Amino acid sequence: MERYPENTNITLDDFNTCGWRESLEEARREDYSSMWQQLSSRARKATEGGNLAAGKVLWLLADACSMILKPNSLNEPFAPCMVTDGKRSALPEDFKKEDIEFFSKIIPLIDEPKLCARISDIVWLLQKPRNPQNALFAIDNYRSIEIITENWIRDDRECWDRAIQLCLMLRAGAGERLKEIESKILEKLKESKPEDGYLANWLADLLSKHHLGAKDKKDIAEKLELLATFFEESGDLRRAKDYLDAASEWYKKSEDAEQSTVMIVRNAECWVKEAIARQADINPSNMVAASFYESAIHKYRTIPRALRDIHKVEERIAELRRLMNEAGENSLNEMGQITSGPIDITELIEKSIKAVKGIELTEALLHFANLYRGARAEKIRSFSLEMIRNHPLQSLFAATHISSDGRVIAKKPAADLGGENQEAVIWPEMIKHYGMELNLVVQGDIWPALEVIRQ
Repeated sequence: MERYPENTNITLDDFNTCGWRESLEEARREDYSSMWQQLSSRARKATEGGNLAAGKVLWLLADACSMILKPNSLNEPFAPCMVTDGKRSALPEDFKKEDIEFFSKIIPLIDEPKLCARISDIVWLLQKPRNPQNALFAIDNYRSIEIITENWIRDDRECWDRAIQLCLMLRAGAGERLKEIESKILEKLKESKPEDGYLANWLADLLSKHHLGAKDKKDIAEKLELLATFFEESGDLRRAKDYLDAASEWYKKSEDAEQSTVMIVRNAECWVKEAIARQADINPSNMVAASFYESAIHKYRTIPRALRDIHKVEERIAELRRLMNEAGENSLNEMGQITSGPIDITELIEKSIKAVKGIELTEALLHFANLYRGARAEKIRSFSLEMIRNHPLQSLFAATHISSDGRVIAKKPAADLGGENQEAVIWPEMIKHYGMELNLVVQGDIWPALEVIRQ
C-alpha cells in the first residue's frame, strides 16, 4: 500500500501541526525503536484520514528513527532494522533531496534531543556540500542524553559513541566537545554505584575504545576494582569477574602489572568459587563445576610468566587440574543414558560367513581381507552434512566429549554452517558416523568371518 502520493508537498506548518510531539510522549520507552513505532502508527492514521501532508512528515520522521545506529562505521553509520524476503526497512539513501532539505529546515524546531540528533546526523551525512553545523547539532544533542543504565542498554550507548566519532571526524572543528564528553563519561563512571549494574564497566569500555581517559587510568582501575569487590562479597560472581577483567585491563594501561595480575588471580578464584558452589548445590552439577575449574585454569595461564612465581601459579594450576579431573569423573554419574532399539545385522553376518566358509585357508584369508575396503570420506561427509541439515537441533549447541575417566577429550562448537567454524562442526559428525560404521563392520563382517576361519 502506498504511504503517500509522491507529489505530496510538505511545509514547516505541516511539521508543527502533525502531532510528532504527542507521538513521542506516547512512546513506551525513550529509544528509537519506540519512537519509530509511535510515529509510524500516527502516520498511518493521518494518511488513512486523508491528511496526506501530516502523514508524509510523520512517515519521514518514522523512517529516520527506524534505522539502527552503527557508530563503528564512519561512512555507513546507519543500518536497516529489518531485512526479510529481500525487502528492508529504511536506509539514508532512501531519502530524496527534497526530504533532506526539509530535514535541514526543521532541525532548529526539534526540542527532543534524540530526534534532533538523528535528523541532524542524517542531514550531515547526506547533504552536499556538508555543513559542519549539522554535525555539531548532532553531537550536542547526542551528548545531552542522560547516562543511566536503563537506557544505556537500548541505544544511548550508541548515541554517545556516535558523538565521539563525529568529534573525531571534525577534529578542531568540534572545539572542546570531545574533552567535555570525556569529562562527562568519567564523572558518571566515578559516581556510579553497585545498583547501576554494569554501567561503570560499559563507560570504561567506551573510553577504552576511543583511547580516552588517559590521565585517569589509575582512578578508573581502582573504581572498577571497588565495584568488583562489592559484587564478589555480595555473591554476584558473574559481575565480579567482568569488573575484575576490566580493572585488570585498566591497571595494565596504567603500567601497574602487579595489580593487573592480582585482578586476574581474583578472577580465576571467582571461577573456583562458582565451581565449589555448583558442587555444593541442592542439585549439584559436577559437569558444570569441571568447566568452571577449566575456566579458572585458562585465566591463570594469562598471567605473565615473570609474575607467576609470586602468585604460585603453577602449583595452583596443578591443584585445579586435580579438582577438575575429580569433578569430571564424578560428572559421569550425573549423565543419563539414551538407548535405541536393536539393529538386525543377520544379513551382514550371513554374507560374511558365506564369503569365507568351505574354501581353502589362503583363499579365505584373501576374501577376509577384502570384506571391508575402508571408509569413503566424501560419502561420510555428505551423509554428515545431510544429518546436520535434517536434524539441526543436535548441532545448534556446543558439545563436550568426556572419556570414561571423566577427562574432557574433545569439544565441538555450535553449528554455523555459513561461518568460519563450518569444518569444526562437520568433522566431529564425520568421526561419529565413521565410528558407527566401524562398529557395524566389526560386528557384522569381521568378527563372524574370523570365527569361521579360526575353526
